[in-house]
Amino acid sequence: MTKGFLQPQQQRSRETLARLITATLTTLEEHGLEGATIARIAGVAKIAPASVYRRFRDRDALYRVALLHVLERAADQDVVNEHSGGQTLEAHVHRIVSLTLQQFTLQPGLMRALTRFVESDSDEEFRTRALRSISISYERLTDGLLAYRERIVNPDPRKAITFALLTMGTVIEVRALEQVSMWNELTQLSDEDFVTEVSRSFLGYLGYSGSDVVER
Repeated sequence: MTKGFLQPQQQRSRETLARLITATLTTLEEHGLEGATIARIAGVAKIAPASVYRRFRDRDALYRVALLHVLERAADQDVVNEHSGGQTLEAHVHRIVSLTLQQFTLQPGLMRALTRFVESDSDEEFRTRALRSISISYERLTDGLLAYRERIVNPDPRKAITFALLTMGTVIEVRALEQVSMWNELTQLSDEDFVTEVSRSFLGYLGYSGSDVVER
């Protein structure tokens, strides 16, 4: 799976790994990258620290396995599109923005740790897999929105959707994870109003306004 990790062969070892992954994610949420020590993680998993080191070369190797578990599981899910039947484009976009904000605000510590670790880790194989998983999630959202291509005025719908999604993700990440940011300083919006404004911006970039397509 990743460097510095021994894949478990027995059922008992797989169960221990599952506990370790859950404990790692919980500890990252509560204590961040710096505070999620092997001792803390082992304590939450109810195993000895030595047992962790028998499976992982170091803490970074454990982080990689746990974070890839989150990212690849998310890439396998299609929560937005599976409930999109019969929705308007506005409702579909609103759902995407709302669920993305929810993802960041429910576990801000974990999301902050994940973002910073992917940015800083030196293991190229891990970064490639992590970024690919994130890309799959964005591509799935893009494909779902392309079902509304007749409502999108932008001459390159796929590119427009990609830019709108990336802009949305960046704005939400800053608002949710950065304690000091101009998004928090100047907007002062409730989550509900924030979702409404980001959705409006998203639709505007696609060239969509209301029930009719904007004339070119």
